[in-house]
Amino acid sequence: MPADATLIESLSPQQIACLRLVADLRTSKQISELLGISSHTVDTHLSNAVRKLGVSSRMEAARLLVEASPNPPERLTDQSPPVAEAAVIPSEPSSQLVAAPVGRQVTLPRWTRLVIIAGGAVALVYAVVLIIVGAEVLTRMARSYSHPTNAEATSSRAGASRET
Repeated sequence: MPADATLIESLSPQQIACLRLVADLRTSKQISELLGISSHTVDTHLSNAVRKLGVSSRMEAARLLVEASPNPPERLTDQSPPVAEAAVIPSEPSSQLVAAPVGRQVTLPRWTRLVIIAGGAVALVYAVVLIIVGAEVLTRMARSYSHPTNAEATSSRAGASRET
């Protein structure tokens, strides 16, 4: 059953964006990462959209939205693939594009990030210690190979004249 146009128009742009991503079989967590909002906010938008459309599930709401929307033009075979995916969020009569993050998005667990940060801090401290120790060694070497002071020079000359 196609959705009534007034029901689709009653949806907010955020609800439409979330429903489009549900139609692409995205989870709440994936949608939240793409839109830059919390997964709780995504679930709120989706439950409000389900309530407004009078359906029983988010998939059914997404299906109604897709059926009510005009189909995008097909990509020609000689065209290059799109550079970045975009979620379409229609405003009143025209539509706006919200760009998804470009590039590879890597999400690491909290403990992994903590270990990486701690390891970097330890490596930084180790590097500073090596620089300090190296500077101390160079200073000692410079002192031992430097020219003798005036007191050392006169005592070594006096000792040399006594031996002869």
